[in-house]
Formats: sequence, C-alpha cells, structure tokens
Amino acid sequence: MNLYTSITKSTAKSIAKSIVKELEEAGRQSPYVADANEPDPRYKSYGVRADAKKAIFAKHRKAIRSLEQEAQYQLASKLIESKYGEQQHIGLYILESFPEYFSPDKFEDLDKLVRCIHGWSKVDAFANPLLRDILFNHPEDLKPLIRSWNQDSDMWLKRMSVVIFTRKVASSGEFTDFALEMCNNLMFDSEDLVLKGVGWALKDLMKADKERILAYVQELRKKKVSSTVTLYAIRDIKGQERKDFLAQG
Repeated sequence: MNLYTSITKSTAKSIAKSIVKELEEAGRQSPYVADANEPDPRYKSYGVRADAKKAIFAKHRKAIRSLEQEAQYQLASKLIESKYGEQQHIGLYILESFPEYFSPDKFEDLDKLVRCIHGWSKVDAFANPLLRDILFNHPEDLKPLIRSWNQDSDMWLKRMSVVIFTRKVASSGEFTDFALEMCNNLMFDSEDLVLKGVGWALKDLMKADKERILAYVQELRKKKVSSTVTLYAIRDIKGQERKDFLAQG
C-alpha cells in the first residue's frame, strides 16, 4: 500500500466515522418515529429526518468528492452495508453522482448492495435515480439482474424489480414490455408492499402507453387480481373516465 492510498483510506474512514456519529446524535436529539412504519425487523434506523440527513451529507460533501471515485464507492458501500437506513441514504447520495461506475463487470457489487436494503423507502430511493441511470446506460446487461430480483424470495428485491420501472423509466416508453413481464410475475404475490410496487409501475407506465396499460389493468380485474394493484394503477384516472373504466368490471 503506497502513502497516497493509505491517506485516502484513512480519510474515508474518518468521514464514515463522523457521519455515523452525527447521525446517532441527530437521532438522539429529535427521534423521528416514521421509520417505525418499516415492517422488516432487519431494518435499522436512528430516527433521523430527511432534512437532517441531507445536512449531514452536505457538511461532508466536499471531503467526499475530493476522494477518488473508487474510494467514494468504498465509503458508500461501508455505509450501505451497515443496514441503517440513514447511512444507506447517505451512501446513495454518494453513488448517485457517478452511476457510470456500475458497468456490467460491477453488477455483482451492485447486487450485494441492493441485497442490504430492507425497507420500502430505501428500495424506492435506490430505484430512482441510481438504478434508473444504470438501466439507461446498460439496458440489456441489467435485465438478467432485475429478473433475478424479480424471482427472489426477498420482498424488497421483488419490489425493486418493479419500482425501477416508474417515473422517467416508465415515461421513456423504452422498457414497457420488460416492465410488464416483471409485473405479471408478481400479480399474486402475498406481500402488500410488492403489490403496491406493481400498481405504481403500472400507473406510471401509462404515461407512455395509456391505452395499452389500461387494457392490461382491465384484464387483471377480470382475473381477480388484488385491488391493491388495480386501484393503485388507475390512481391518475379521474372523473368520468374512471367511472367508465370501473363500470366495465
């Protein structure tokens, strides 16, 4: 190990230690009980609000960005692997600035990070924008990994495999067929938060192909798919159009 590498590792370790200390203190000063809504006992939290997390990251941003990209990745990984939601969020803030780091040869590392996520809020945060940007950069290469999450027994991986197809990914229209494949596999899942993820994906997919997705949702109603999915999917359908749609069932 050369002197520069030693100094870099020492700096990253010092930053991580400071971040954890400040998160712990923020949680003690003003605990935020909303994270108690996370249903997975594996999820850990200090109870820190979003604005406090952002402030802590902002305080350390300059020092973090002074590190080489690999050192930033290692720092982010250390935070994410802690399983604490707030550390994971700051780790995500770090990674969001260089999604190009995750080329296909780094997908095994990406998979390990995603498997550390045990809460719906962190799943959704990871899906957009980090995984979104990786998907746009490497669409065909990422699909097998998404399929593996879709078929996993872990509810958070299953949710990840569909909520990645929301927002800008959905409105792009580039991934509708694949998104429907992922959604279709989970239509009868037993987990409410997975079903809500499916409904959210379908809702947003309408931005690119409303007629097709509405017809698809109508078919789901005929198959007696949970209303958790179908009603979430048509949340943006209002007025007479909604009444007409529901009357068809």
